[in-house]
Amino acid sequence: MSASKVFDTIIRNGLVVDGTGSAGRSADVAIRRGGVAEIAPGIKGEARKEINAAGKIVAPGFIDLHSHADFAIHAKNHDEILKPLVMQGITTFVGGNCGFSTSFIPREHREESMAYLEKLSLKKMDGEIQWQTPDQLMRRVQRQGLLLNMGLLVGHGSLRIAAAGSVNRLLTPEEQRRMERYLSTCLEMGCLGLSTGLQYYPGSQSDTAELVSLGGVLKRLGGIFTSHLRSYSHTLDLALEEVLSVGRANDIPVQVSHLYWQPYTRGMAGIMKGIIRLGSFAYNTLKIPIPIERGLQSKLEILDRAVREGVNVHFDQLPTAQGFTELLAFLPPYVHEGGRGAALKRLEDPAFRKRVQHDLEHAEPDWPHRDGASWSFNYVRMTGWGGLRVMAVTGDKNRWMEGKTFPEIGKANGRSPMDSLADLLIDEKGQVLVFHTPTRPDDPFVERSLWAAFTHPRFVPATDTILLPYGRPAHVFYDCFPRFIKLFVRERKMLTIEEAVHKSTSLPARIMGIQGRGELKKGACADIVIFDLDRLDTKATFHEPDVFPTGIETVIINGEAVVSGGQFNKGVRAGSIIRKRD
Repeated sequence: MSASKVFDTIIRNGLVVDGTGSAGRSADVAIRRGGVAEIAPGIKGEARKEINAAGKIVAPGFIDLHSHADFAIHAKNHDEILKPLVMQGITTFVGGNCGFSTSFIPREHREESMAYLEKLSLKKMDGEIQWQTPDQLMRRVQRQGLLLNMGLLVGHGSLRIAAAGSVNRLLTPEEQRRMERYLSTCLEMGCLGLSTGLQYYPGSQSDTAELVSLGGVLKRLGGIFTSHLRSYSHTLDLALEEVLSVGRANDIPVQVSHLYWQPYTRGMAGIMKGIIRLGSFAYNTLKIPIPIERGLQSKLEILDRAVREGVNVHFDQLPTAQGFTELLAFLPPYVHEGGRGAALKRLEDPAFRKRVQHDLEHAEPDWPHRDGASWSFNYVRMTGWGGLRVMAVTGDKNRWMEGKTFPEIGKANGRSPMDSLADLLIDEKGQVLVFHTPTRPDDPFVERSLWAAFTHPRFVPATDTILLPYGRPAHVFYDCFPRFIKLFVRERKMLTIEEAVHKSTSLPARIMGIQGRGELKKGACADIVIFDLDRLDTKATFHEPDVFPTGIETVIINGEAVVSGGQFNKGVRAGSIIRKRD
């Protein structure tokens, strides 16, 4: 037998769904030195290992382009923390989303930058983050070894704090130039693009001109512009047009983060809450098939028009009825000036709490939301205090609150929802994550409102992972891709398996400019998932989220099996750093 026909692994007899959208075909896949060496029926040759994939699908590994797993990737035990990703078939993630990024923390305003990140990480990071630039982080992580492949965006919030500190205003020309120099540095070091979190402080303090100017740097050096929008409610049209204008002005690709729509009519908060709850009751109890997904359709038409005009725009979404983020994000922008420490100090003042409570309950969301009480995503005004549930805290003292709303917490401790929220933030040093949903967790009515997104040609699934060694995770951290395929391919038959795999592999790779991954073809990196479509299932729920899916048989990263026979192979760190290529 010639040496050219000796392989490391041969996957035999599977249905190869290659990620391009082309029809699946019966073939073997041969792997050598971390890459795909051959794809053909009946490959002749020897291999150190053979995998029988008869009756199963052989596909490229799933690519999660919206993740915060960069908050854990540097940890020595990151493979245990991020295990749920590979157990659901993910082989590559893109971190640094929503304006938060752990990769760029220079000496300037370092303390404020750390406080900004710690709102999401829920832990003190100063002792962990010993680097200042993306290149330093990438080199450190590669030396340590990665469980899976990682690409990075640099966050606008992180850049803005580094350039100007935690300021409630537009930037000066010099601060804008400094931020653009920082962005240039990060792109030159291999970051894939810029992420923005315009609902969050300090991204909320920017204007469109600031973003368009940053887009000029992306145009010059190559890179994508991604955005957690300023609003997902009645001003969603304006929020979409803002990020589309950045892409249009600079002829750069745009990725809209977790696109959904929260119905709201100005001056009708109580009526809107009642309508949504009545609709949920009618759908879930009376089994009336209310086509609530049509509400998002008009928003998708905005993207369709932009595509016809030449804007390269895509969006991601999560197959879940509840979102999640840091609790401080739901407070008015004026709370945040000076950073997390200053915000917590203000919240100790009873008079200040009353002002915040009044604005949360009565201030009408408007556009845009740089100051005052009219910020455009006042979620408490839209859904009531019951729309927020504690997701994760850092200490045992408040662990009993996880999964509960602030009215429930207030009833238990004899405090108002506002006092319960403020007390918890102070007690936890601002490090609290929450779920948000307009009705109840795992509501099929709310989940149906997203159906139009999942079948749209510009959609890709994503996890929005914030995996921590404590707290209640979201079920999508464990089952995002299996759930998406199960629901929309096997059960609802709204997508073919080829379409779903395309959305999970080569499409996110193309969006992010990742080369050599996302397709099963000769010469590509051997990132492969083998799964049984008939057995693909998830039992994870809001109340019991940390349950691994069934049907994911094998996960291979750069030629090495990280999951075999549905079991995690501990100690295998086969991932690579993915850098932007010119």
